[in-house]
Amino acid sequence: MEKTTLMDKIGNAIRIAGNAILMNLLFLVASLPIVTIGQAWSGLLTAVRYNIRGDKWIHGFAAGFKTRFWRGTISWIIMLAVDVFFLLDMFETFNTVGLDVPSVMAALVFALMAMITFSMQLLNVYVPTKTGQWLLNSVNMVFKAPLELLGSAVLFWAPVILLRGWPGYFIMAAMIFIAVYFVIVAVVGTLVLKNALIYYLLDARANNLLLQDEQAEEEAEQDDAEPEEEAEND
Repeated sequence: MEKTTLMDKIGNAIRIAGNAILMNLLFLVASLPIVTIGQAWSGLLTAVRYNIRGDKWIHGFAAGFKTRFWRGTISWIIMLAVDVFFLLDMFETFNTVGLDVPSVMAALVFALMAMITFSMQLLNVYVPTKTGQWLLNSVNMVFKAPLELLGSAVLFWAPVILLRGWPGYFIMAAMIFIAVYFVIVAVVGTLVLKNALIYYLLDARANNLLLQDEQAEEEAEQDDAEPEEEAEND
């Protein structure tokens, strides 16, 4: 086994940082039409998944954008509607009459829907099941991992919240949002909700609920692993 040198570690760190910047920029470009933000988020999550596995992340982004297109659209439409009817009204209430019951209710509804739609996107990428099961799992995850899901959802929506409520802070952090922010959110969200995702994945496998494309992907991964195992045995 070759010893990893300091230069190897530096080179690997530069490679990871470069990939993160490129993924983030691709996500932003794909999100420019606004209506494609959900699909772009599915693509980014899939790209992170591919990158962790050592595959070409650009292929992962394209695959996630195309194969998770409609479900990404559904989750984004839900969140956009909540954004328009609750988030904007919530900050308007804060700015005019201060904290009151309607604004608190609006904030709670927004937080709940942000959590559900975030879980919808994660499950769409990591545990793609039939539509009914997908929606059921998305709501159920709110009760299974509430704090992790809330933290991840707030991270994802932080730029919009800052822009609407405290634009000065948004401007200060703009370069971070452009460079690597959404990749960080994707990685953090995946890591903190890893146990919950594993739970739903095992349950879907046990009950044969995975969609065919996911089953084919798993079989391909197993086929790739077999030659390596045979080489080790030889």
